[in-house]
Amino acid sequence: MIRTFNFRITYFRLIFDKFTLMFLFLRTLFLSSLLLLVSCKPSEDRVEITKTRELGDFAPKPKLGLAFKDRVGIEERKPESNPLNNVSFFVKMTGPKATVDAEIENFNFFCDSLKIGEGNPPFKWSKPESWNEESASTMRVANFSFGENSLGECYFTVLPGGGGGLVANVNRWRKQMSLDELNQSDVDALKEREFLLGNGKYIEMEGSFKPVGANESLPNYKMVGIILPELKMNFEK
Repeated sequence: MIRTFNFRITYFRLIFDKFTLMFLFLRTLFLSSLLLLVSCKPSEDRVEITKTRELGDFAPKPKLGLAFKDRVGIEERKPESNPLNNVSFFVKMTGPKATVDAEIENFNFFCDSLKIGEGNPPFKWSKPESWNEESASTMRVANFSFGENSLGECYFTVLPGGGGGLVANVNRWRKQMSLDELNQSDVDALKEREFLLGNGKYIEMEGSFKPVGANESLPNYKMVGIILPELKMNFEK
C-alpha cells in the first residue's frame, strides 16, 4: 500500500514539472516577440546620405561595342606557319669519275648562274654549251646530261618541307654512293659554298653509284653537289 502511494506521488510530480517547463518556455517566447515588435517600430527621424564613392577596380566599367567573341572571351587562333614554307635547294652532278672531273668548270658555271626569277617555277639559269637539256619533272626543275653516251647528269631540285633535314639528305646521297653515314658533327664540318640565296654545304665523294630504282651499282662514279637546307619561303598569296 505504501509502495503504491509513493508511485502516485512520483507520477504527479513528473506531470507538474512538465507543465512548469512548458509554461516557462511560452513565457520566454512571448517576451521575445514583444521585444521584437517594439524594436521594429519605425523611427520618425530621417537621415540624409550625402557621401558617395566610385566603384573599385573589382567592378570595371563595361566596354561597349565589342564583338560577340570578345564579350565571351573567345580567342581567335591564327593559323600556324605551314611547314611546307620551309624549302631546301639541291644541285647534284653524277657520272663516271673522269667525266665528272672534266665538267667541274661547267658545274660551277651553272651554279653561279642560277637565280630567283619569274614564272613557275620562279628560277632562271644559263646552260653550259656542252650540256644537253633534258625534260624537267616535279623533282627536277633543271635537268641536264653530258659526256660520252650522256652518262653524266646534273639537275636542280627544290623540296618543300626541307626533305628531312641536312644530315638526312647528305646521308641519302652517301647511301647512293655506297658510303657510310655521317653524324651531325661530320656534316657541320663539310665545306660551304655560296649558292642561290645563301651558303650551302658542298659535297664531293666517290664510290659505287646506285641510281634510284636500279638493282646494281655502277663502280668508279663520282658525285658533286650542293645542299642549301631549310630556307623559309612565303608561298602564301
